[in-house]
Amino acid sequence: MTAFLKKTLWLAISFLLIYACLFVGKQISSLLPFVFPGSIVGLLILFLCLEFRIIRLDWIMPSGSLFLKYMALLFMPSAIGIITYLNEVYSSMVLIIFNMVSGIALILLVVGRMFQHMSETPEERRKRKLMYKRALRFKKLAKRKLSTLSVPAVAESDSGVAR
Repeated sequence: MTAFLKKTLWLAISFLLIYACLFVGKQISSLLPFVFPGSIVGLLILFLCLEFRIIRLDWIMPSGSLFLKYMALLFMPSAIGIITYLNEVYSSMVLIIFNMVSGIALILLVVGRMFQHMSETPEERRKRKLMYKRALRFKKLAKRKLSTLSVPAVAESDSGVAR
């Protein structure tokens, strides 16, 4: 078998594996009771297959590298579509910017919290949990003291005694 034919065969197999995940994702998406993009489901299926080593990375590397090489070209139709609806984009620019900023803030908060949790040693985690339990006990105690202090004041005002 020549090198060209072998490379072409690997590229075809690689494309078929990615397309099979996309096809299964679209089929699962059509069965769902709500609207969900089949390409996202297919991408999740591909990720799970790679994670559980059902599909090896070197099996899809030829077509994956080709997709990455020409990614800018693949986004051209959507960019042209946005240009045709430029007036609608300008009219909702405040909403778009708000969503972008809030999305970035949410991502920063979640990733920062995950990093704190993952970089914490077991000893630090135990101390933090102990401090949290103490704070809860203090909060309950303070709430109990406040409720006992406010009960007689309510009883005096109900008895008709004026201050």
